[in-house]
Amino acid sequence: MNPISIETAVGYLDAGLSCLPAERAKKHPSIGSWKTWAKRLPTQIEVEAWFANRQDAICVVAGAVSGNLECMDFDNHGELFEAWMQKVDTQLLAKLVIEQSPSGGYHVMYRSTGQVEGNLKLARGIRDGRLTTLIETRGEGGLFLCCPTDGYVLQQGELAHIPTVEPVEREALLNAARSLDEQVRPVGQPAPSGANVGQPGGFLARPGDDFSERGDIRPYLTAAGWQFLGNHPDGNELWRRPGKNSGEHSATYDGRVFYVFSSNAAPFESEKGYSGFQVYTLLEHRGDFTRAAAALLDKGYGTREEPSLGVDFSGFNARLAEQAAVAEGRGPNPEDPIPIDRLVELYPDMRPVLIHGFLRLGETMNIIAPPKTGKSWLVTDLALSVAMGTDWFGYPCERGKVLIIDNELHRETSAGRIPKVVSARGFDLKEAGKWLSVANQRGRLKTIEDIGNHVEEYKAAGYKLIIIDAFYRAMPRGVDENDNGAIADVYNMLDRYAEQIGCAFVLIHHTSKGNQSQKSVTDVGSGAGSQSRAADTHVILRRHKEQGVVVMESVVRSFASVKPLCLRWNWPLWNPDGALNPDELEGKQEIRVRKRGTEEAVEAGSFVERIPTLIDPANPMPKSAFIREIQKVTDYSRAKSRQVFDEALDLGYIRIEKDSGRNAAKIVVLGDVKPPEKEHEDDEEEDD
Repeated sequence: MNPISIETAVGYLDAGLSCLPAERAKKHPSIGSWKTWAKRLPTQIEVEAWFANRQDAICVVAGAVSGNLECMDFDNHGELFEAWMQKVDTQLLAKLVIEQSPSGGYHVMYRSTGQVEGNLKLARGIRDGRLTTLIETRGEGGLFLCCPTDGYVLQQGELAHIPTVEPVEREALLNAARSLDEQVRPVGQPAPSGANVGQPGGFLARPGDDFSERGDIRPYLTAAGWQFLGNHPDGNELWRRPGKNSGEHSATYDGRVFYVFSSNAAPFESEKGYSGFQVYTLLEHRGDFTRAAAALLDKGYGTREEPSLGVDFSGFNARLAEQAAVAEGRGPNPEDPIPIDRLVELYPDMRPVLIHGFLRLGETMNIIAPPKTGKSWLVTDLALSVAMGTDWFGYPCERGKVLIIDNELHRETSAGRIPKVVSARGFDLKEAGKWLSVANQRGRLKTIEDIGNHVEEYKAAGYKLIIIDAFYRAMPRGVDENDNGAIADVYNMLDRYAEQIGCAFVLIHHTSKGNQSQKSVTDVGSGAGSQSRAADTHVILRRHKEQGVVVMESVVRSFASVKPLCLRWNWPLWNPDGALNPDELEGKQEIRVRKRGTEEAVEAGSFVERIPTLIDPANPMPKSAFIREIQKVTDYSRAKSRQVFDEALDLGYIRIEKDSGRNAAKIVVLGDVKPPEKEHEDDEEEDD
């Protein structure tokens, strides 16, 4: 170790830099809490005392405290540093202080005459299957290690003489880095590189790429309320967001990348660049890239491959075009009927299973439970079951990467809870960390719509299951959870995201107030009824009569029906308990039911089975009269009585016949058939 000298540290302090001792291995100040020196410079006495103790590293706090100091950090071994230098004016480049880090990265340092904001991510890319930051800044509130710490070597200039640049020059430096951001590439589109021969779908140039190269986003921006303010001296166009009538620009456009600064410019995110195709898609098609590509194809963007000369490829090209249409979301769809033989040819198999018996890739599952029931613990167990490829209450899970978007718990709470479940299940925390990630959104809540801005990131990360806990907190702004149409639109949005990412979604939601025991499975859940119909799987938890036990019931679309299951709470896990009766729900009340002149106490839950006892086989009664009879003996509402009647009819306890002697009026008679058993098959069940 070569300790940092007191003379060096005092020299940095004399140059107006807030310098602190640091631990080289941790890349962090070695004096504990350091935020004080993000607001004021240390005194010379403090600096001399710190560095008298043989410190192995020194760091500098960026931002206003150090004279509006900013450091551009080129990560991943500095892979974009050379490309960035090629984009910067040589005279401006020569003014900067540049050092190389131990990993081969670079620090570029300067001060600004204008204000420096917080740390910025300027360029990102997918490396080894993960979204990696390649260039970022250390600004207000940030810090960085520097020379003469071991491994940090000055390449140009001196830290004791950091130059000051004008805001125009600083913007040029940042824009040069932003232009290297690989994340401006639209979802499902390759980086523009001329003719993409052999691309899936039979395109020489895809519509999205073509539009990004030669399309004009300005009319779409203007139509959405954006205002063009003129050109910056560096050539970039300046644009102000909708709703802002004065002040500085909210975004820049260099003819290729639309870079947004404002945090109030929905559907765009702050500090992110967008290609022309992304801008068009977000503004004109609400983030649906497949339909945007189809629309651009109709507008003349994109070039299909031509058939080879001398060979008839017409049949092959027709099939290729059809497959391309399927891949791009243009067909088949409800507006484009398709012959059944071709449908079977294109879709010979069901979607891949993720949770056997419950969920496939591309599907959505609800988990509904009363507040404070322990559903978050159950969801953690579900997430780990998929992440580790184990059973979930006896149902096998295919292994896949899982993301929990948690908008109720703080990071500290998740960090405390999840390892307990990992340990209880006998898993290794580091191994689980390779497959399970958590995004805590409490205090910075984002809506389901924001997933559209991360589709490419989530797809690259390989997530197969994304859990949103809780659904009500992630509802798009302005959406009423009781609005059936609006809720159906939300599920359609999730279906689109699931298709683009290649994942399934699980939504955690709460029940409505009141007694849930008398309701059917699909009626349990706060808000619009369309949520249970729109989801592919609807799972509910209801409290059992026995303390610490819940009953898990479900309705599934693409599997055979699942039997109700009792789960007993054994902290921190829910465990199946086959010895309990799932019908014994908390809140079930006994009612008095007449049985041909007598009275008998039965549970409400079994009342449907006793329906035939209300009918004299020799004296059948009209349907309307029979529903009134149900009302009379149960005190149910007419709607509830009609529901009981329909359920008894579906189960075969009663049947309806026509009586020609009574003007073909429908008569309810005692059924002579046994309740049919549900068929068990893997084919998709009809959705009513």
